Amino acid sequence: MKKFRWLALALAAVLVLSLAGCGGTDETKAGDGGSNAGTAAGDAGNAGGAGDSANTDGSNKLVVYSPWSEEELGIAIPAFEEQYGIEVEVVSGGAGELVTRVTAEKDNPQGDVILGGSIGVFEPAMDLWEEYVSPEDANVLDAYKNTTGKISTYCLVPTIILVNKDLIGDIEIKGWNDLLNPELKGKIAFADPAASSLSNVLVFNLLTVMGDGQNYDAGWDWMEQFCAQLDGKILSGSSAVPKGVADGEYIVGLTHELYYASYMKDNAPVEAIWPEEGSATIAGPIVIIKDAPNMENAKLFVDYILGQDFQQRYMEGHNARSVRGDVAAPGEMPAIETMNLIPEPVVDTDIQNTALDRFKDAVYE
Repeated sequence: MKKFRWLALALAAVLVLSLAGCGGTDETKAGDGGSNAGTAAGDAGNAGGAGDSANTDGSNKLVVYSPWSEEELGIAIPAFEEQYGIEVEVVSGGAGELVTRVTAEKDNPQGDVILGGSIGVFEPAMDLWEEYVSPEDANVLDAYKNTTGKISTYCLVPTIILVNKDLIGDIEIKGWNDLLNPELKGKIAFADPAASSLSNVLVFNLLTVMGDGQNYDAGWDWMEQFCAQLDGKILSGSSAVPKGVADGEYIVGLTHELYYASYMKDNAPVEAIWPEEGSATIAGPIVIIKDAPNMENAKLFVDYILGQDFQQRYMEGHNARSVRGDVAAPGEMPAIETMNLIPEPVVDTDIQNTALDRFKDAVYE
């Protein structure tokens, strides 16, 4: 099996807030890292059928830009290389950084695919992506099909309320509105939305479902009450939220399923609540860079990522929900059709900045 290469991405560009949704998280829980990459890669060695070959236009290379963790890349890349005889070069960086890089390279593309990140980062840059709808898109759940002709979705990560089972007592938590219980004041873990793109998504999730569902202004009465419940406590990053709940510093926290799955593996005293009012679902995107130098290999890679074999291995190895109807939800998580899900909010920069200022004022007033 060929070794896949890792390149550190260093850009002197303004960092665009991005969530690596199914491609890791804003920050990785201590100890997760890439320790399972070698095992995952070895287990994946038999993926695909015998005799598979690539339509490569004479190329045996592929350059993948990705915010994915080493563990995730270990699940995906070696098996693809072995199955198709294609050498993959991985350029790592945040999704926003990578879009900035593609923008700078648009007259002479150096990469082929961006794997991971956030729909909200890719949608404003549609002119950077090649038109391609994979044949595997036919197996994707209707709500997450490639309707743009350019952006495919490979996994789903709903937002949740994480509860410490040892501390919750008789407090009932069914949805976001229950967070206004006076007994929870100062006991809610929430990351700074100016630093955490997950919390940024959650802010607009809450403004949507706790307002009238049509404009963000309608949700601010509820949001100001929620901010008062934080009692001036804001955490510095996304990973601090589940850790604070698991360690008993907070009774509840606002996070997403991947963190829950990680702490469940460690037998932490936590449980997940999928809010009855509606949970924003972060969809992991994959796009082909316009005029990619290894175009046919890029298309093949998209097909592979959306294919059932990889989707099953990714769910088992990373506890991520598949976009396919024929791959079950991981572990004890409920089936997607039983949940009240809303699309990930896609918000323009001016509205985001105004909302973040207003949120900060509400927390610290």
